[in-house]
Amino acid sequence: MIRNVVTLAILVAFAGCQKAEDAPRNDTPAVHAAPKNDNNGKPVQARTTARTKAPALLPFKEAVILGDNAPAGELPPPDLTCNGKNTVKLFEAIANDLWDRATFTDNAGKRIRYKAVIATELGDIHVDLHGDSAPNHVRSFVCLARAGYYDGMGFYYSINRQVGDAKVAYIETGCPRGTGEAGSGSIGYWLRPEPSRNLRHEEGVLGACLGEDANSAACRFYLTAAAMPQMDLRGSFTIFGKVTQGLDIVRTINTREVQEFDRVRQPIVIRSVTIQTVPD
Repeated sequence: MIRNVVTLAILVAFAGCQKAEDAPRNDTPAVHAAPKNDNNGKPVQARTTARTKAPALLPFKEAVILGDNAPAGELPPPDLTCNGKNTVKLFEAIANDLWDRATFTDNAGKRIRYKAVIATELGDIHVDLHGDSAPNHVRSFVCLARAGYYDGMGFYYSINRQVGDAKVAYIETGCPRGTGEAGSGSIGYWLRPEPSRNLRHEEGVLGACLGEDANSAACRFYLTAAAMPQMDLRGSFTIFGKVTQGLDIVRTINTREVQEFDRVRQPIVIRSVTIQTVPD
């Protein structure tokens, strides 16, 4: 979960110990057009366009951290997830098949990008996935969704409070045990951070949950229900998507009644996560 990490990030923000600009970044360089003049000889403002080259793709074993090198404090996966999925079969399906098929080009070699539809009992949440800035996190999320990993899981954490001048508002899901306990978030592999200078914790951000180790991102994710710039100060959180429709549902879940330790009294169930591809 990110509850303790959020608190740490807020304290860092107030102490001014770390700046977002100091964090490692994984940015896609921009291509700048050469200066041009109009018909009257006056300079025309050059437009900046993104590179069209697809992100470099690593094989599964190179892109992830495997169990023998598990981040400190991380638990081995349970035999079955909270929604009855066999974790060994999930891992093998991703490692041996789904990962290689989660690319950023179609069969004709043209660029594509991914969208996700998180169908809940309250309605659908549509998310654009940021394959350019966080290709490994996006590929992992796409694979988990296609394997049905999230189907039947609930949003078990909802934190909505004011801490000093900082607003903390987000919901969380994806723990294989369905509890969100510390160290439980993986089915056998973890992801290295892929932070981006161009992305910030605005309202509606999809991000990867972390434990104490910066390399502990895996299956758990959060959706922000408010802007949380204090999260950017740590520099190791990976933002890999943004809600484009259904932000009202995120806000509604975030205001549901919680019990001790910010656990949702009646978790909102994810019926399915569907992956869509569109031309880039």
